[in-house]
Amino acid sequence: MSTKAVIFDLDDTLASETDYARSGYRAVSSYLIKTGFPVKDGDLIYREFISLFNEDHKRVFNRFLINHGLPDSRDRVMELVEVYRNHLPDIAYYEDVEPLLLKLGEMGIKKGILSDGYAVTQRQKIKALKAEEDFDIIVLTDELGREAWKPSPKGFELIEERLSLKPAEILYVGDNPEKDFYLSVTAGIRTARIIREEGVYSSREYYEGVKEDMRITSLEEIAGMIGD
Repeated sequence: MSTKAVIFDLDDTLASETDYARSGYRAVSSYLIKTGFPVKDGDLIYREFISLFNEDHKRVFNRFLINHGLPDSRDRVMELVEVYRNHLPDIAYYEDVEPLLLKLGEMGIKKGILSDGYAVTQRQKIKALKAEEDFDIIVLTDELGREAWKPSPKGFELIEERLSLKPAEILYVGDNPEKDFYLSVTAGIRTARIIREEGVYSSREYYEGVKEDMRITSLEEIAGMIGD
């Protein structure tokens, strides 16, 4: 059955998650300066955040506060987390995104996004990228409920309904072995894995050992794979 829609993951598939993190830490640095943090140099605060992030992506704000002799209380950490999640990020598509979207449009193939992550954060990314101008459908699973996060089939069931498609007519492109490719089991769709050099999730283990149907290093390869 021919491919009638290509649906994309967002983070590290269409745009860099690391770039998003850098943007978020810049926003939190500015917030701390504005709210009277003892260190008055925003660039210095930002560089510390990036250093902590590079060491370990987890509990960055907790470790930052402890480094400055401050309590890492839940309220204080969540204050910084909310700034991070709600900021309008300075991000852009990878270079291979727009050429593929143009080609898919010429081929008459529908384009969509299905992404996990906190809804407010993902919506801000969509807004920053102006993605609603480029895609026929955007589904953020968190808006359907936490139980709809991948590898739940719920997001794809919605896409199938709205685009009047069958699972076999959809190709999903993602990067995270932990949940993106098991969708071939739960949702019955074909999957492709994009390998990004700085992909945050690239070292994760495959869920239940289920791998992608195809592997690519550039999104532009997809047009040739589904062009028959």
